[in-house]
Amino acid sequence: MAEIKAYILCRFALESRLYQSWLPQLPFPYEIVDEFPGHWQPPDDCGIIISHMHYRWDEVTALRRIYESRQIPILILADGILEFRNIFEHPDLANGAVFQPIIGHKLACIGRGQARIIESWGNVGKCEVVGFPRLDSLVNSAAAPINKSGPFRLLICSANTPAFTEAQRSSVLESLAHIKSRFEGNPLVNGRPTEITWRLTDGLDEELGFSPSPPREELPSLLETIDNSDAVITTPSTIFLESVLKGRPTAILDFHNTPHFVPAAWMINAPKHLNTILGELANPPTAKMLFQNYVLHDQLECSSAATPRLLKLISEMVAIGDEARRTKSKLEFPPRILADSNHGFARVETGFSMADLFPENSVFKNNDVGQLQLELNLAIQRMGEVPDQLFRLLQQLEERNERLDELQQRYNDTKARLDAAKERLKKWRNSAAAGKGTPPVEDGGDDEI
Repeated sequence: MAEIKAYILCRFALESRLYQSWLPQLPFPYEIVDEFPGHWQPPDDCGIIISHMHYRWDEVTALRRIYESRQIPILILADGILEFRNIFEHPDLANGAVFQPIIGHKLACIGRGQARIIESWGNVGKCEVVGFPRLDSLVNSAAAPINKSGPFRLLICSANTPAFTEAQRSSVLESLAHIKSRFEGNPLVNGRPTEITWRLTDGLDEELGFSPSPPREELPSLLETIDNSDAVITTPSTIFLESVLKGRPTAILDFHNTPHFVPAAWMINAPKHLNTILGELANPPTAKMLFQNYVLHDQLECSSAATPRLLKLISEMVAIGDEARRTKSKLEFPPRILADSNHGFARVETGFSMADLFPENSVFKNNDVGQLQLELNLAIQRMGEVPDQLFRLLQQLEERNERLDELQQRYNDTKARLDAAKERLKKWRNSAAAGKGTPPVEDGGDDEI
């Protein structure tokens, strides 16, 4: 493979964290394409084209032409989470520009949740679950501890692009203003004073009346800021994944009420949600943290570092392309190049514990195997006795029902005789009142009343 190159169609690739973390580890040379016009042609030494630029006319035109006419593998990189407004309510993006369909052979998805959504848009067989190499430093790294007492440290942040229209911007401002107003009126959460770090973008801080933020290079990194927080509230953003990777209970602030491709255990969709969610962020329920971890591993392949998977995917695509050109056969790829260690199943979360999920149920707290075995054995023996007891009870019930039927019949007979006697008495009284003497007594039989 020494004679081939990977061509990176992104002029700022060397400055972008999307590429920085893995480009130096490529097993063959690469070249950055600074200019990417629609008529760009890959050189003869091109073994693969890699890009995340998949949204504009020139980019898609070049990719489509190469995809349809050349036997050169094209790998597209997902550059973050999917966001409904960015895909369907972004006035500057043409309809379908975001992977509808993918103009390439494979898409490196950050997680299987993302792959499912994109495959549902007609891209079956094109998605590979890779992860997000730029977050590899967080995978399996120890998170800073969360304060359980003392001030509650809350980070409130917004996406790099929090809105795509003026209406969306107004909605974002409204949601942030409600949080600001809440803490101005009540600075406590669960009785603890709150220390808030606002990390807002796009001038939102100034519009909310805060001092302008210093340049980003003068601020602590986002990851350092998360480390120094006990919980995070963010507008829809990849920040959500970074925060959850750090073990922080994380709420998504979204007054747009649009569908969420990335769900969260805590969703602030209206002012009335705020107080309850703040209380839970400061003391998160185990069941919601379990769900948050499930979402993390569904939306981000992070059971191990992503870079080795990406490098393997690139190498396999290059090999398949090289073989197709050598044999002059059609360039085709298998539905999945990367193996799924979970075989398509959801992983069992390491924090899954019945005792933690149901702390008020003493059954799940008992870890004495001998005692549990004894109780189980007694329960099995008791259950073996139940069928005979149930049969006897059913027999008794049947006998009582038969006796009840007899008593009911006697009651009906007695009532009928009593009604007949009442009728005879009534006739006698009517006859006596008419002066006709005593009417003949009707034979009522020998039965007693």
